[in-house]
Amino acid sequence: MVPAVPTTASAAPALAAGACATSATHPAAEHEEHFEEHHEHQHSSVDVAFVRDASRVEHARRIGITWLRNVCRVQATRVESAEVVISELITNAVLHGRSTTVGLRLRHVDGQVRLEVNDHSPSGIPRSKRVGPDEESGRGLWLVDALVDELGGSWGFTDDGTVAWCVFPS
Repeated sequence: MVPAVPTTASAAPALAAGACATSATHPAAEHEEHFEEHHEHQHSSVDVAFVRDASRVEHARRIGITWLRNVCRVQATRVESAEVVISELITNAVLHGRSTTVGLRLRHVDGQVRLEVNDHSPSGIPRSKRVGPDEESGRGLWLVDALVDELGGSWGFTDDGTVAWCVFPS
């Protein structure tokens, strides 16, 4: 279990049971450095690590929407879209990751929200797959793509496939 470390948020949401805040470095550094160097004002972030278990998806979603609403003051309809993005990316990390933990990093800098989900499992970059109309799963990345586009943002994966990230205006 990852030890609890204070978050860097000025008004961090309460952590759900089984979740621990962490200040671990994320491999999305190439995107992060570019994001940081151009946006050095008005900074708020939360880093949380969860045990890789399906029951933690709801916890991640609640932390994300609470942070977006209360810290970032994101409009309710945009929070709803971001909530689904968080849920889909955390679910993929839980289902396909091989580590014991999944990390969620939320950053707000100069009117931009950045979400990162780290499954700590280097792999190929996930791709959307074709699914039949009767299939119950397999549409998550298509949904993420549509919602991030609707939010006016961009998204992707780090080269090693460990981190899924998205950035959108708050």
